[in-house]
Amino acid sequence: MKKTITLLLTLFVTIPYTYAQTQAVNPEVKYRRSSLYTLMIHDESRPYAEVIRASFEKGPIPEKFNNHNLGNRVIPTSNAKDESQNITAFLADNNVARDIVAKWFNRSAKGGFNMDMIAERGKYDANALDIAKAKASQRGLETLADAGEELIKNTFILVNDYNYVSKEEVAKKASGWLNAIGSVASSAGLGDVSTTTTLTSAAVTVAGKGYVVKTTAHLYRLVWDEETAAIFYNDYWADDKTITPEKRKAFEESTIFKLEYIGSDTSWADVQSSVFTKKTEEELIEKATVKAVDAVIVKLQKNHDEFKTKTPLFSGEPISAKIGLKEGLTDKSKFDVLEQVVNKEGKTEYVVVGTIKVDDKLPIWDNRYGADEENPNSTEDRTYFKKVSGKDFYPGMLIVQKKGK
Repeated sequence: MKKTITLLLTLFVTIPYTYAQTQAVNPEVKYRRSSLYTLMIHDESRPYAEVIRASFEKGPIPEKFNNHNLGNRVIPTSNAKDESQNITAFLADNNVARDIVAKWFNRSAKGGFNMDMIAERGKYDANALDIAKAKASQRGLETLADAGEELIKNTFILVNDYNYVSKEEVAKKASGWLNAIGSVASSAGLGDVSTTTTLTSAAVTVAGKGYVVKTTAHLYRLVWDEETAAIFYNDYWADDKTITPEKRKAFEESTIFKLEYIGSDTSWADVQSSVFTKKTEEELIEKATVKAVDAVIVKLQKNHDEFKTKTPLFSGEPISAKIGLKEGLTDKSKFDVLEQVVNKEGKTEYVVVGTIKVDDKLPIWDNRYGADEENPNSTEDRTYFKKVSGKDFYPGMLIVQKKGK
């Protein structure tokens, strides 16, 4: 029998149910996030290459993800039209998958591991993650498996290939795609296919004079399955007190850790004209670089369910959450409401208990990068929703956007 986990409400914070109290407490709801490691392709011959690189390196990781960045975040360009092979080779040659695992288990200079990061990010009892004890009991093994499914498996690598291009160039390419797809659709009798509409919107969006920062983003995911976990815990695991030269060498020479390719997408952000602001060209490019990444993450999440992030409800009546335009919300966006449960095997599951949609009578929160400077008088700090189905919702329940919505 499944039992509802109340950790989102009672184990970490006590969240009053009334809207007025929710506003007063302004709780920080703790939940399990996916983790993200971001890199970029660097081509010093491109316009503003160093400005874009500096903007990327100091730019924030989206707050819906844990920061899982490693030391090296820049991949030299191969000067190929498609950088996919270059990226895959770099990730393999630099043992990125292995180093991601090492970071998860806080590998020390001695070569030993610990469970501190997993306990912190997963909200687990540290005693339940004592490896020696966990391996000796079925419940302990279930906890380790849950940590793998909930945390380690949801580690993503996002590689951005930036370019500073004119709006005319982007619009021209979008029009080219539109004409090509329009011809195919016409011959198949599908003149008003949704893809055509999307590309038309893209062409209109970038119409006019000026420049954008465009990024083509490639998404990968760490492979963490039962076989990989078993080998790690049995053959490589040791803490600083029990580490041996043999185990240290075995991990450092291991080739079992892999990444899987999820997909790629392209997006862009407008570089505001310096005529209308006191900001320098470099500051405007920095802003566009960050916004381009936010935009491409939204597109990737709409097409790849495994990359979608969960967001806790901020209030249950009225229904609200701390997401907005940065996450790609429109007045048509719909979300499933999830309740977190533990099944009889001790693993975490998410059960859909209702559906909500954006309240189109209220403004969507503009939480895009730099929006507070553009709209200093705005008082919005969340987006409001209307119930489509389900019973009562409460703060801390998780929501995830429906596919394609």
